[in-house]
Amino acid sequence: MYLIDVFLIYSIIGHLFEVVVDLILNIKPGSGILYGPWTPIYGFGVLIMLFIKKRLEKYKLNKFLEICLYFLIVVLVLTILEELGGVLLAKVFNKTLWDYSNLNGHITKYIAIETSLGWGLGSILIGYVIHPHLKKLIKKIPFFLSALLFISFMIDVVVTICLKI
Repeated sequence: MYLIDVFLIYSIIGHLFEVVVDLILNIKPGSGILYGPWTPIYGFGVLIMLFIKKRLEKYKLNKFLEICLYFLIVVLVLTILEELGGVLLAKVFNKTLWDYSNLNGHITKYIAIETSLGWGLGSILIGYVIHPHLKKLIKKIPFFLSALLFISFMIDVVVTICLKI
C-alpha cells in the first residue's frame, strides 16, 4: 500500500500546487481532468523520481554527482512524461489541459525548457528534502484510510471516463 499512498498523496499535493499557482497567476483554476482533489501526473512523477533516486543511490556516488545525475535524468524522464500525458489527454478527452506555446523555451505545446527545469528543481526538493520526512508519516497511514482513498480515486477515474469520453 505504500506506493499507492505515495501516488495518492503526491497527486493531492500536485493538485493543491496547481490550484495555488493558478490563483497566483490569476488563471481560471482547473487542475487536471478528474473531479476529485488529485492530479495523477504528479503521483506518477514522484513515483518515477523516487525509483530513479533509489537506483542512483545503489551506485554510492559522491552526493553532488548523484544529485546532478538525478536532476538530469528526472528532467529528461518527466519531460517525456509531460509530453505523453498532454498528447494522451488531448486524444482521449479532446481537451488541452496545458499549453506552453507562449513560453520562450517551448519545444512543443506540452513541454518547455522553463517547466522542465522547474520539474528538475522540484524533484530535488521532493526527493532530498520533503519525501525523506513524509516517508515516515506515509508509512503510518492506516490501511482502511489508504483503501478508502484508493477506492475514492478509482471511482473518480471511472466516473470521469464514463462522463467525459
